[in-house]
Amino acid sequence: MNIRKAVDYSTMFAALEAVMEAGLPQMELYHRIGEIICKRPEKGAAVAAAKYLAEKHSEMAGFSPHNVRRMRDFWRMYGDTPELLAEAMLLNWTQNVVIMEAELTAEERRWYIQQTAAQNLSKSELLRMITDSAYLESVLDEKVDVWYNEENDEISERTQYEEDTVYLPWQYLPQPDGRVRDE
Repeated sequence: MNIRKAVDYSTMFAALEAVMEAGLPQMELYHRIGEIICKRPEKGAAVAAAKYLAEKHSEMAGFSPHNVRRMRDFWRMYGDTPELLAEAMLLNWTQNVVIMEAELTAEERRWYIQQTAAQNLSKSELLRMITDSAYLESVLDEKVDVWYNEENDEISERTQYEEDTVYLPWQYLPQPDGRVRDE
């Protein structure tokens, strides 16, 4: 039988209550709850926090143990990257959960956050983009115009990083046998 040790969560409960009374927007609230839970070393801190919040704030939804663990994961994912956290805070919780639960690199995560914010994607649209690997398609897209014009001709592209450039027509290039073509 699994017997739990008695743990004093009173400081965590007091911190949670202070955050709940602060009247924060949803994303800021969830972020702060995740931070408070991460400060606890015990394995059951998220479950204890969920139980406390569900009892004390029964008028609010979203405090299941699973969702409170997601809040903890949200803090862990973005706690070290404040610039990415600021971008993620612009999305709603459902969009953030979709992005967090997808197996994405940090660069991919940033791209999906930016696309979701820019296009105001719904959950289903975001899921479709992730499933279709839209990020990979965007990486392959050309980032600059490659059409020919006076500023963007082939010679200037080849010589832009070289100092003493010399180009020979193909017929004067050395051959594998050492001779010059058409000698």
